[in-house]
Amino acid sequence: MIKELGIVIQQKNETIWVETAIKSTCKSCAAKSNCGTSSIAEAFAGKSVINEVANTLDAKLGDEVEIGIPEESLIQGAFWIYLMPIFVALLFCLTTQYWLPRFIEVNEGLVILSTFFGGFIGFYWAKQKLARMPEDKYLPQLLSIKPQSIAIKSIDS
Repeated sequence: MIKELGIVIQQKNETIWVETAIKSTCKSCAAKSNCGTSSIAEAFAGKSVINEVANTLDAKLGDEVEIGIPEESLIQGAFWIYLMPIFVALLFCLTTQYWLPRFIEVNEGLVILSTFFGGFIGFYWAKQKLARMPEDKYLPQLLSIKPQSIAIKSIDS
């Protein structure tokens, strides 16, 4: 389970909206001065994301909560969205390059066109596959409500 802490900023019926901060480990990395990823992470530093979550634990406005998403869901979603279009595009490319010349004359433009078409088919297939999956599988879940700390003020006698 990938977990994140956030603050409940809105509550309506059985749903809460949780604001979480975008974090990066780039600040502690020794190679940050030579890395393009750290430049991108720095651009998003200090920003926040608002997540809609089912309020299964009766969280209230202002509560600090822990939300999470199963790693399996994240990996499956990434596979369908990123890898499937690449695999289908590669399959179309190789088919056009090595199998289709037995039947027609194939030039480079046709190979490029079929590769883009394969990528489009892969995206469409991934979209259809993800649309058939249960929606709540990819939504964050409310895991716990963190206890509120109480400020203690000393009394001088």
